[in-house]
Amino acid sequence: MLTRIGLATVLALLTTSGAFAQTMRFTTNVGSFDMELNPNNDANLQPLVDNIVAYIGLGKYHFSAVNRAADGNAGTSDDFVLQMGGFMGFPSIPDLWATMNSSIEKLNDGVVVDANGDGQVDFSSISNTRGTVSLALQSGKPNSGTSSFFINLGDNNFLDSQGFVPFARISDMATVDKIMQLSQRDLSGLAGQSGNLALTDVPVTDDGRIVVVKSVQVVDAAEDFSFVGPIMNHLKLVASNEAAAAAAASTAPTAVIADPVAAPAVSAVPEPSTVALGALGLLGAFLAARRQPNA
Repeated sequence: MLTRIGLATVLALLTTSGAFAQTMRFTTNVGSFDMELNPNNDANLQPLVDNIVAYIGLGKYHFSAVNRAADGNAGTSDDFVLQMGGFMGFPSIPDLWATMNSSIEKLNDGVVVDANGDGQVDFSSISNTRGTVSLALQSGKPNSGTSSFFINLGDNNFLDSQGFVPFARISDMATVDKIMQLSQRDLSGLAGQSGNLALTDVPVTDDGRIVVVKSVQVVDAAEDFSFVGPIMNHLKLVASNEAAAAAAASTAPTAVIADPVAAPAVSAVPEPSTVALGALGLLGAFLAARRQPNA
């Protein structure tokens, strides 16, 4: 029989993705890159880490699109960010994808990094420099980050004060740079969202396909690493939010909304010159299958 202390320890292990850094391998149709989560073991970053671990554990990034390769001229000197995690990647033909694409299902309303709501992140962490990874946000909303994330391609520390908090690092950027060198297409018009930065620089492979994340695997993690805790935490949050929404709907007066305008489902980090910067033994074999040894 578990003692109270023992039970508390088990529960603690189940409700975290681990106190040490984990490395996830993102394999695309162009190549793979390894993302080290929380490289400095900063406790403040754990909610951000648990967020992406939950999306990975539930397979939300499987066959998702790399939707934005923001750069300027030829070469790498003015490359800005590589963004993904917001859209599904099928169909893979660019024109069809633009007209039929769907957003990745959100697990929450956003990771809270600004608890007091003053518009500023409550802690200091690593800066948005080359190889670091942050969540895409809605303009002026530090707590709006969900599935979509971007990889910094240069020194973008001006993003630090805008609420963008790096929670991971990629040391070998070869595949990322390779994707950045592909041709890009502005598919925002075809998608009916003309000018939406999340769709204006979509990288396309030489065989005319969009770049997709084919799989994400754990390649390095501590013994106590588990997908269970982060997934359960997010599902509990979703259930809580749905219950609150249902309660509010049952008491709110009925209203007719004229000419509703749907906001873009995926945020994008605008170019540096832009002033306003937008953008679930519990799981058994399913989770076990997602933990893979080094390739």
